[in-house]
Amino acid sequence: MGTVGYMSPEQVRGKPADHRSDIFSFGALLYEMFTGTRAFRGESAAETMAAIAQKDPPELSGIDSPLAPALDRVVRHCLEKNPNERFQSARDLAFDLQSLTTSTGSAGIAVSSPAVSKRRLVSAVVAAVALLIAAALGRWTARSSTPIGGGAVPPGHFAALTDQPGVERAPAVAPDGRSFVYVGGASGNEDIFVQRVGGRNPTNLTADSPARDEAPAFSPDGEQIAFRSEREGGGLFVMGATGESVRRVSDFGFDPSWSPDGRELAVATEPIRDPTTRATVSEIWAVDVSTGKRRLVSRGDGVSPRWSPNGHRIAYWGLPVRKSQRDVFTVAADGSQAGSPVAVTNDGEFDWSPAWSPDGRFLYFSSDRGGTMNLWRVAIDEKTGRVLGPPEPVTTPASWVSHATFSRNGNLLFATLAERSNLMKVGFDPAREAVTGSPVAILKGTRLMTSLDWSPDGQWLVFDGPKGSREDLYLIRADGSGYRQLTDAPFQHRVPRWSPDGSRIAFYSNRGGTAQIWTIHPDGSGLEQVSSIENGALYPVWSPDSRRLAVTGSGTNPNSILELGRTDAKAIVGLPLLPTGDNLNPSSWSRDGKLLAGFRDREDRSTEVLLYSLAAGRYESVDPSGRTPHFLLDSRRLLLQKDNGIVLLDTATKRSKVILPAGTLPDGWAMKFGISKDDRQLAYIETQREGDVWMMLLGAETAKKKP
Repeated sequence: MGTVGYMSPEQVRGKPADHRSDIFSFGALLYEMFTGTRAFRGESAAETMAAIAQKDPPELSGIDSPLAPALDRVVRHCLEKNPNERFQSARDLAFDLQSLTTSTGSAGIAVSSPAVSKRRLVSAVVAAVALLIAAALGRWTARSSTPIGGGAVPPGHFAALTDQPGVERAPAVAPDGRSFVYVGGASGNEDIFVQRVGGRNPTNLTADSPARDEAPAFSPDGEQIAFRSEREGGGLFVMGATGESVRRVSDFGFDPSWSPDGRELAVATEPIRDPTTRATVSEIWAVDVSTGKRRLVSRGDGVSPRWSPNGHRIAYWGLPVRKSQRDVFTVAADGSQAGSPVAVTNDGEFDWSPAWSPDGRFLYFSSDRGGTMNLWRVAIDEKTGRVLGPPEPVTTPASWVSHATFSRNGNLLFATLAERSNLMKVGFDPAREAVTGSPVAILKGTRLMTSLDWSPDGQWLVFDGPKGSREDLYLIRADGSGYRQLTDAPFQHRVPRWSPDGSRIAFYSNRGGTAQIWTIHPDGSGLEQVSSIENGALYPVWSPDSRRLAVTGSGTNPNSILELGRTDAKAIVGLPLLPTGDNLNPSSWSRDGKLLAGFRDREDRSTEVLLYSLAAGRYESVDPSGRTPHFLLDSRRLLLQKDNGIVLLDTATKRSKVILPAGTLPDGWAMKFGISKDDRQLAYIETQREGDVWMMLLGAETAKKKP
């Protein structure tokens, strides 16, 4: 298929490719050699593909240290979108390049900027010609991505199986490989769809229920589908392969995986909303499909269980004890290793979403260890879980890949996800309780952002992104200028919060091993760890006097208030757990210093906004379905995020009003808007998301031997 940045338009569109595709790829390489920048760039593989198909790179003569127009014409002739309009042979291209190296004057490789030497450019052309000749003689073949349904596809090729707007995720392929199920939102809420491999007409299997349905899994005989649903109070359900005869198996459990004999389901006790933002602890259990009887398989933290093909072990991923990294583990399926799983990975990379190869000889998983969230695999002893070699890349044409699933013949399905963000701002009038003017983009088309905060003077914004094992903090002025990176280290730096006095920015990071609270000056100096709470601390919120930080603990730790600048035993004051036993995710401290506002996550993935009175030591529920509340200056009204948009809530009267409707807001994670300290500016992150189900045709022998 080739590297995404050098594919031809016909490869991107899945059309047949010949030697002229190589000429396009060579033109892209030649462009990069002369300019130092890629001809086609995007924040994701999908965006790069779109640029290849639709956009032309800037002219060579329009770039710093420009080249002569004659060379620009040669390169551009290589990069024609239509193969019929390119050079039709390498011989013709070589002739034109040779003419450039021997000519003089304006027709040659004249340099119109003294910063680049003519000798350097001539050498580059000679090297490029040598590369072209080597490619032609070495039969450098471009492989195309052929759509399923258009004839037989050789092993090792990719095909997109879904192409609907929005996100299709969590695929599961039938054992015979002829059909697959996935989760999609085309119906207005998350439902489970079934589709024939090679078909384009999905059928909604859960249309009869308005509740969220997800995590489908085919039984080993292909006759049943297990899934998680929030219907009837939530739980595990099983239905026929065409959606009939739905019945409850258990009132708990997420992300089911069938045992090879079809008698049990391995499940996690906690859901996965976003793999990058986990703070709960989940166990792995096995549930009898007929009786609902349950047994413990693994303690500690484990999610996304996957039963091995011969039934010996269950793979899962989770957060190791006292660490914030994501690793993959296996455990004996009979529960005999409940407290001693075998690690498959143990490093700082982001490893998750495991899947067994059909023969049980390899464990595939998603990881960002190669720079993007792609597929990797390790050779493994299925009986013992012993890893037999280092991780190997299984490269796919996407920058985010998850939920791998195999058919018995070795064909691999996986889900892709492309996200890009715009940082927006709009005026706000707290007296009129309304936005003023139209939203304006501060920063457009950047990689995913997840959280933001305003400086006290309203001149700057700090935000974090992208998601993965490395996440950094960035600053930008409210007018879009001054964009710069604040942290630069291979760790996760998240949820930045500017101190009210403007001197520091607090955030949480795993750079010390566990997730703890750190602070840094806005100029990048003074980096300091300020918490040392067992099992970690998240979501810092400043007190109005900038002397304290409210945080939530990781796992079962209660909420705490840190007294900055103190090291004695009273420097950390624990807050009580919620009546439900949950922690509060704090997001705002009232300006009068009396109240903390935050939200809790329910098991069904809904949220609830609460206030905590520091004087009374009591919690009060103020909204049953909101999240991420932010106090206004009056310490009475809150701005919070709900499904219908950003809402203003009067905590005394419980009166609410939509400020920005959901149609103008992103879906997904909760911490995506912020109000300036004077209540006059509202900033929010606008995120576009697109995800599809893809197939990689491996064939049984390929699946066993080659990634």
